[in-house]
Amino acid sequence: MTHSSPNSGSTAQSLAPIFISHGSPMVVARQSTPAYDFFIGELSRLTDGVRAILIVSAHWQTGEPTISTAPRQETIHDFYGFPKPLYELQYNVAGDPALAQQIADQIGIATDSTRGLDHGAWMPMYLARPNADIPVFQLSMLGRGGPKEHYELGKKLRSLRDLGVLVVASGAMTHNLRAIDFNEGPPENWATDFTDWMLGKINDGDIDALLDYRGTAPGAKMSHPEDDHLMPLYVALGAAPEGFSAALLHNSYEFGSLAMTALRFNDPDGNRQAA
Repeated sequence: MTHSSPNSGSTAQSLAPIFISHGSPMVVARQSTPAYDFFIGELSRLTDGVRAILIVSAHWQTGEPTISTAPRQETIHDFYGFPKPLYELQYNVAGDPALAQQIADQIGIATDSTRGLDHGAWMPMYLARPNADIPVFQLSMLGRGGPKEHYELGKKLRSLRDLGVLVVASGAMTHNLRAIDFNEGPPENWATDFTDWMLGKINDGDIDALLDYRGTAPGAKMSHPEDDHLMPLYVALGAAPEGFSAALLHNSYEFGSLAMTALRFNDPDGNRQAA
């Protein structure tokens, strides 16, 4: 895998959709992990200069796709049992009601004028854009949708690049909270096998295999007892340009099985690969 400056491509390339694994809220508190370094470093650079950031988080699911048109984005602390300082964090970022409404009209989706940012959205942005200098707003996932439905939703977002909007899909490459190892042992084989399989299929552009991950990927059921945290990846895949070149931005593990994988789906001439 070759490496280059994250912002060395064209303007269109800089708006290539990104998938991130947001991990535990403790990423913010620990401040000592490879994933933390990725958020404050490369993700910060990759979001430089964009007009706005549209985040699709695993933690907002609705019956139909819905976009937030709130002028100020409330910091939603939608997690339990964590240290008190995490609940005191506020990410005071603006939305962009006019732009969000324009997107809603353009792709034919509903709006919500009160919805703020859940931790899958504000947490990575708190690290990547600490000055809250770029408008951020969310698009919901489909509560009853699977890979195919989220892939099709992502296709509707391809035109957002023309508006200067960066799509960031925030979920998890692996997400089995019952398998958490607080002793930080080595990654579980099922987690690494699943991640490697997904990266290989992404690198091959094998959309059919990816859409059928549940039946074909090794370690799928252990990596995702429920589908929700993987679905943002399919939104990013759908938003990717035809013939995309996948760039592996980050790949580490926390708590023994949480893959903190991040990818960018570049134009076909992109010069980094996922595996």
